[in-house]
Amino acid sequence: MLLVRVLGVAVLSASLSSPLWAQEEATTEATPTSQLGAKSHGEAGATSWSVRLGFYDRDDSGGGAGNPFLDESLTVIEPVLIYDHQVTDDYGYDIKLSYDNVSSASIDRLSKFDGQSGASGDNYLSVDASFRHKLSALDNFSWHVGIATEYDYSSFGLGAGWTRTFEDRDATLSANLNGFYDLVKPIRFDGASGADESRTSLAATLSWYQILTPTTHGEFGLTYSTQAGFLETAYNAVVVETPGDPPNPNLANQANGKEYQEVLPDNRNRLSLFGRIRQQLGDRDAIELGGRLYNDDWGIGSYDLTPRYLHEFGTGLVMDLRYRFYTQSAADAYAEHFTTIPAEGTQDSDLGKFDSDLLGAHFLWGNPSEAWDVGLNLLSRSDGLDHLFFSIGFTTSY
Repeated sequence: MLLVRVLGVAVLSASLSSPLWAQEEATTEATPTSQLGAKSHGEAGATSWSVRLGFYDRDDSGGGAGNPFLDESLTVIEPVLIYDHQVTDDYGYDIKLSYDNVSSASIDRLSKFDGQSGASGDNYLSVDASFRHKLSALDNFSWHVGIATEYDYSSFGLGAGWTRTFEDRDATLSANLNGFYDLVKPIRFDGASGADESRTSLAATLSWYQILTPTTHGEFGLTYSTQAGFLETAYNAVVVETPGDPPNPNLANQANGKEYQEVLPDNRNRLSLFGRIRQQLGDRDAIELGGRLYNDDWGIGSYDLTPRYLHEFGTGLVMDLRYRFYTQSAADAYAEHFTTIPAEGTQDSDLGKFDSDLLGAHFLWGNPSEAWDVGLNLLSRSDGLDHLFFSIGFTTSY
């Protein structure tokens, strides 16, 4: 049934984003795993290889887009490789390798300073291993471990999850806990490097999947996350504008001002509530409505609504169309302009107030042994920082 059919490798599509820690999810494909989109790993001995190429681009065309003092253009090209093996009926694992090539205006700017030698975090490598265990006919346990590194950053991640399917098979309870320990080498807006800083992140998610009727399924849940340590963006600056100062050549708009280090709290707590309901319409069509409420102690509150339409063609092609509206308030420390040095301050556009509209399409086609999928998402933000997400993937199973 299309109601519960997997729409490709959505978890791979989400690898270009960090929905666990960001107040705005980059794509609606980064949805908590549940029966609405869980991957079937097959019988003992089943093996698959998946490859994916992702492309992300954020355009800062100037003219008041985003932070007026900083060019925030960013492009990421990410190839991903996943090997999956179901060793026995009760145990399986997968290994994911990914590489990000990052080019951005901030990297270009920092590379001009002595001592940076053109290398400022533009190559990102990560490896993740996940293991799944069937504990009983009703209980499943999984855990994962991963490491990542780049020029000025390294990270270690560890997590585990438990899923309980109830005896009548119409409901599933899932609990997940994930943590990260990061080391950051601060490279400031003027190219100066500081001592290594650390950051810890922890997130707990509890979700409930329910078959409401034979043609209506839903999922509801909440995520609480907390972070402590170095939470600033090292190269971000706060511009204090003084009319008597000369134009600053390091600023994108040549404003009369001086740059000072961005300062943000060293703790952050977040809570989000999410849910979605999918309704089957005949044998080949389904509609879905999803949403999320978010709040944190930095002062940001947000919500989004995501309607989707899914259609399965007779040829085995599955189409997924979606729209998402998102809106958020600004962080307490955020301001577009400063006239004095703030105790805490940021001009990071992602921490400001804005709305966004996303239009996306995802297609999956193939057979049990080979499958292709391709996705495109276009996001328009009210502050002018528009995003484009594209990915294409192939999976072979045997």
